[in-house]
Order: sequence, then structure tokens, then C-alpha cells
Amino acid sequence: MLLLRKTFFLLPSCLLCILIHFAAGENCNKLEDASALLQANQAEFRRIADGAEKFSLEFFSAMSDAAQDIDFVTSPFSVWALLLLLVEGSAGSTLKELTTALHISEDRPVLRQIFNVIQQFLKRKASTVRVESSQGLYYDKYDFINLDYINTLTTCYTARVQSLPFNDSQTTLNAINSAISTETNGLINNAITQEDIADARLLLTSTLYFKGQWQFPFNRSETRREVFYDMNGKPVGEVEMMFQMTPLNYTRVPDLEAHVLELPYGNENRLCMLAVLPNKGISVNQVVHNLQKIGVRPIFKKLEEDALGFDEQEVEVYLPRFNLDSTYPLRGALEQLGIKEIFNPQTVNFEALSKSLFVKDVIQTTKIIVNEEGTEAAAAVLATLINKISPPKFYFNRPFLYLIAEKRSNTILFAGQLSSPRLN
Repeated sequence: MLLLRKTFFLLPSCLLCILIHFAAGENCNKLEDASALLQANQAEFRRIADGAEKFSLEFFSAMSDAAQDIDFVTSPFSVWALLLLLVEGSAGSTLKELTTALHISEDRPVLRQIFNVIQQFLKRKASTVRVESSQGLYYDKYDFINLDYINTLTTCYTARVQSLPFNDSQTTLNAINSAISTETNGLINNAITQEDIADARLLLTSTLYFKGQWQFPFNRSETRREVFYDMNGKPVGEVEMMFQMTPLNYTRVPDLEAHVLELPYGNENRLCMLAVLPNKGISVNQVVHNLQKIGVRPIFKKLEEDALGFDEQEVEVYLPRFNLDSTYPLRGALEQLGIKEIFNPQTVNFEALSKSLFVKDVIQTTKIIVNEEGTEAAAAVLATLINKISPPKFYFNRPFLYLIAEKRSNTILFAGQLSSPRLN
């Protein structure tokens, strides 16, 4: 059984893994120059990046349907990256289901190269922004795993590969949890439990760590306790409301039925949070589905266009400080997207990995912290913006959604909704 067990998104940091229970890929050269490869394969890059964006928004919509009014945060990118590892081990109709849901072709060599381009775009380790993504394969040293599959993961995905004595569960747990803790900068500890690893023979992981300082930090002395409302204007609790008045890009998107504010991280204009405030009377779930239809790229384009028309205009921003943990099984969401065979031991085909594996479940655990300094992984009930002639006002004191994205590739690192925050 393949048990994709825990995806941890902590400040935002994320672990996604698959534990495999029992019931060949080609080698590639390590990518050295992402820019040169991108110039030579722009059409392929755009096609795969668009597919990743489409999958991310469909996955976000499925998660929002399941959550309804419950706060949650997820990492679409870590799910996408982990499913690519399953693509490498799949064949037949199982492979077809995965590539269809991920909106990619079965051309693995091109996919591997473009994945590495995206990885290089995302990787940042500066004083203001840090992004690190890692993949891992841990397998029982007493079982056979296709060596071509192992070589593909180490060479093409720079994955950590380690054989462990799964019959000695404590040794195996300590080794895996130590690796995960290192990959998430110590934010995720004891991720895997004895229950998780019972009868398991293989574990695939995908971790994502993000820490970003706002380009324009909020002043902590301006933070005040305020009421947070539901979409109908009923008070649901209190939050610590941060405030700043700063030149920021924002726009109104009629088809989205919402207003969008761009909160940049660092100084490179590459990573940002899109804070999306639904129009009055429109639910967060409806906006998530509208976003799935529209896509992220048109929103970034409209933000740029509106910024040119209203250069350096200050915006009043009221954003709650929040700290959110959520754990959700992903099997239902993935099946909603058409990924079903991997969970069925009678029909699954992982012949390039091992012929006796299937996925038991997929569980993602995430955490996000948004405060005055930034994000580590973020008094009137009004949904409208004031005319751009006067300082526009974004008051996030009622349900809203947010995305943390890389602008060049439109990669969605994290996505979530906040409907009933609590004081931290």
C-alpha cells in the first residue's frame, strides 16, 4: 500500500509523503543553467507550467469544497511535485490518469528538465526570502525497488534516497524524521509516527520550506484587536489586525467577484502573497472556483496594468495576524480530480517502481504564520474598494483567500482560506 502520509506546511513549510505498503526510468544529466534551457524550450516550459497552475487551482477548489467554511492551508506545489515521482513509477492506465490530472504529457525527459527549471526558479536563499524544495525516497533495505527508478529520482529530481530497516521501526522513524526536520529548517519534527509506518515498505516525501519578509513590513505598534465577521456580517471572533499604508499593486477582477491585493516578499519582485477579498455576499468557495476558471496569470497581468495607471498610489491595508495548522486527507480531493487507480491494488500499475504497490492514503498537514514581519511557509465590514482617487482600503476583516506564488512561472506554493481566525 502506498500511504502518502503527511504534508507539513510550516511557516510555510510543507512535507508531503507517501508510505508504500506491499499487498524505470531513463537517466538524465543534472541541470546547470536553467536560463539557457528555458530559452531553448520556452513553449514546453509554458505548457508544463500552465499545467501545474491548472492542477494547483483544481486541487485548491477540491480542498475548498471539502473544507467549506473551515480555515485551511495547503501546498499545491508539493502535491504536484510528489505526484511527478509517481508518474516516474507508473505505466498503462495508471500513468494516463496521473498525466491527465496533472495536465502534462508522457514525455518524461522534457518533464524532468522543466521540473528542474521550476525548481531553480523557486530556490531562493537570501536574507529576505528563502525557498527550498526537496524530494525523498526511503525504502526497506530487505525489499527490491527498481534501480532505474532510484537512479531517475536521484539524478533527475535530486532526491534524497536511503535504504532503511523498516522492521526496526524506531531506527527508521528517527532517520526519516531527522531528514524532514533538516529539510524544513527544524520546523517539522516527529512528522512520521509508528502508526504511519506500520507494514510500510517505502516512503516518498516532498518538502517545501518558505520564509519571506514583507517588502513593506507592517508596524507592530499599529496592530490592534478588532472584530472579524462572517460573509453575512455576523461577528465570529476577534483578531490582531495589522495595519499599514503603503504603495501596493491591487485590482478589481469582475469575473473573480473579488478584489486582489499583491503583498510582495523581498526585493526581487518574484514571490508574493495575493490576498483576495470576495465581493460582499460572495463566498470564499465561489471565488476559489472563479479563480480556477480564470487562472493566476491574467490576475498578475491586470495587477501590472492597473499599477501603470495608478503609479505609486498608497493603499490602506488591514490584515489579520494569523497562525494556522490544518491536517486533511487528500485522497478524496485527488479522486475528485480523476486520480483513482493508484488507490486500487487490483488496477494500479507501478511497474517501473515495483509490481506490488498501491497508495493507501494521502494526508497533508500544514502550518502558516503571518505576522508584521512577513510569512514563514500570513473596523467596518466592507468588501469594496474606495475609488482610486482617494487612498483605497483593503479591510480583511471577513472571509478571504490567499495564495503564495512565484510570478515568473505562476507556481502556487501555498493556498488557503481564512473564515474564522482565532486570537494567537
